[in-house]
Amino acid sequence: MKLDGAVLLLLCGVVAGCGSRGSQNVPKWTLTRESEAVVPDAKLRSQIFKALDAAEKVHTDTFISHFQVRAATVLEVNGTEEVVLGGNTEYGRPEGIHGETSLLNHVMVLYGSDATHHAVRFVAFYGQTCGDTGSCGDCRDYQIATDYEHLLVACGQASDHTVRVRRFMDQLICERDFPVVDAAKLPLSAKQLAALVKSAEEARSAGITLFTPGHNTAAAGLSWSGKTYRAAGADDAAFHYRYPIGGLLQQAATESDYLMRAIVVAGEPGQWPAVSYRDRQYGYEVSTFNHAEGKPPILLILTDGRGKYKVTTFESALPYAFSTAAFMPGALSAFLKSHPNAKP
Repeated sequence: MKLDGAVLLLLCGVVAGCGSRGSQNVPKWTLTRESEAVVPDAKLRSQIFKALDAAEKVHTDTFISHFQVRAATVLEVNGTEEVVLGGNTEYGRPEGIHGETSLLNHVMVLYGSDATHHAVRFVAFYGQTCGDTGSCGDCRDYQIATDYEHLLVACGQASDHTVRVRRFMDQLICERDFPVVDAAKLPLSAKQLAALVKSAEEARSAGITLFTPGHNTAAAGLSWSGKTYRAAGADDAAFHYRYPIGGLLQQAATESDYLMRAIVVAGEPGQWPAVSYRDRQYGYEVSTFNHAEGKPPILLILTDGRGKYKVTTFESALPYAFSTAAFMPGALSAFLKSHPNAKP
């Protein structure tokens, strides 16, 4: 369902596991030394600690992953501090409502669009320990719908009651900051690059744009086996947008072709295309397959349709990312070994 331009997306989070406060004599929350400079305001610190106390009691349903995301925030409404909670719920194949998106959805329902976009100053997560990862790509797209340039992300560890606070902006890299690279310096032949660009541009002309006229993008990818796959963005009335990078990667996976060499994204001629964080997540996941097999990361190439290119990797385009390779390295290794055709 759509909510002011944001979509409820898949499971993600920044904490690992959940714990209990236990004793009533547990010391109060304290900021890590690095976080003190991020949150100099005493009132905001108090609100973060208040949110963490509330997040501890959040209920979740994580029957697939058993990975609980307990989130809360405190915002001021008519001079009163209001606590809002969020938690992840899993269903299906696996799919889920995320902790972050659940939280912001509750703010929207209770206090409206203006509060969601301008009054949410932080999202606090409660967990036994804090990892070094950020939100998944889906949740980053959703949180961008808030006043994200000033949004903080706090993680409270039940193990020692320390609180790490970072700026949400640390998880973002805009396409304008991708480096422009001369085509001759790309590790692709001129013929390979031209073929990918043509394939992506042709795919874009056939995308479904019932709700996104003029904003659609398409992508074409070259695998290490030498095969090309492509897909265009496609929208529908249920607002389940299908992203092009995820589409082409699914095509490749259907052919047991899991190791991609380069992906070109094309948009409106003369403009740099945008790449959603959800699509960056898809690319990052598959790029970890390359790493497992000793291949370099997938090249992510943007074309303006006028002979200019921006080049990066999904690892660089998705800071503080996480993937199956990090959570289940044994499962990924077993999967690749069980699909010998995946190795070019």
